[in-house]
Amino acid sequence: MYGLINKAFKTMIIEDKGDEAWVAVCKSLNSEPLDFNDFEQYDDKVTLDAILAYSKLTGEGAEVILESFGKFWVHYTQESEYQTILHSFASGPVELIESLDALHSRLELTFDNLTAPSFWTERESENKVLVYYSTSRELPLQFFVVGLLKGIFKMFDKPCKIEIVEDLKGVTCSFAFRVTF
Repeated sequence: MYGLINKAFKTMIIEDKGDEAWVAVCKSLNSEPLDFNDFEQYDDKVTLDAILAYSKLTGEGAEVILESFGKFWVHYTQESEYQTILHSFASGPVELIESLDALHSRLELTFDNLTAPSFWTERESENKVLVYYSTSRELPLQFFVVGLLKGIFKMFDKPCKIEIVEDLKGVTCSFAFRVTF
């Protein structure tokens, strides 16, 4: 994962529980308090271990932490220098989800060797869409995606309900989500 992701997770922890919580997470990882360079790649294990350490610290399941982080990620990018890019891709939540691959392609110009996921949609009705997510990463990020989708809809002030409807077997970490809005 790029440091930008880890930095956002660190920020979420500090905003939620304070600096002491981040220090405690790092201590449980047998590390001094970590800082991250946005453009440096870190092993996915660093991210996963931090999530699991924070889960243990708070007593919340990793799924809850990942969903919260997905929502926070949307907020974090809206407040960053990437907000212009984010808003230039869509005028609504489904349009933004359909543009995530193009957005990631644009970010590849800034982030060398970006391992971006892929998203595509299938309309079921006027207020229901299936969102497909696929990644080559082996991290269990489906709950992050649930939070991401909720965050995107919140960004456009639209309520939504999300359910994981399918684990696409045979495809590394790929899922389908039904979004009702």
